[in-house]
Amino acid sequence: MFYTGMDNNIAFTSRIRLVSPEEFRNVTGKISNKNFVAYPWTIKESVLAESAFTTDIFDCTVCGITDGQKVLLNHICPTMRENKNFRTVADFIKQKIDLTNENLQGFLLGSKNNSASPDSSLIFENFVRFFKEHSIPFSQFRSGNGTYDVAYSSIKDEWIISDKTANSVSRQSDPFLILKKLFDKTEISELDEVCR
Repeated sequence: MFYTGMDNNIAFTSRIRLVSPEEFRNVTGKISNKNFVAYPWTIKESVLAESAFTTDIFDCTVCGITDGQKVLLNHICPTMRENKNFRTVADFIKQKIDLTNENLQGFLLGSKNNSASPDSSLIFENFVRFFKEHSIPFSQFRSGNGTYDVAYSSIKDEWIISDKTANSVSRQSDPFLILKKLFDKTEISELDEVCR
């Protein structure tokens, strides 16, 4: 269960950074492998920890929920039969975290609009509805063309995103504009900020 002793009047700001594949490996090399959300990417592989990461996000949806102390990280594959019933996913989340905690913040990345994964968009939308129903502010990165890796560190209160298929990181470019180019839909929560 998430830590709930924080002052409910304090809102924390999570950083979101786009990093190179090399920097992603350097950062996640310091995170325990037990905090890796691995294949077959069902709710059973989810991780609740201070830091967590997952890789190879193509048509899957990655959902992260944090209170600034820990993160619950899910990597949900649209082709796995176990992931078709979102009620099971929602019930799992409700068992792991206190949804009445006013410090919760969310993160969504993934989904593809293609006939090879017809449930991909539906799974993403189910998470969007879940966040809205529970009044959890969230940032979202939807339907990119690439394959992505994602990590969260509560020590830095930071999400990192790596585009595995291209070197999208440029010191000369605004990272928010790069993210907008990478994804069909990029929305940043008022509680998050995109950084270099």
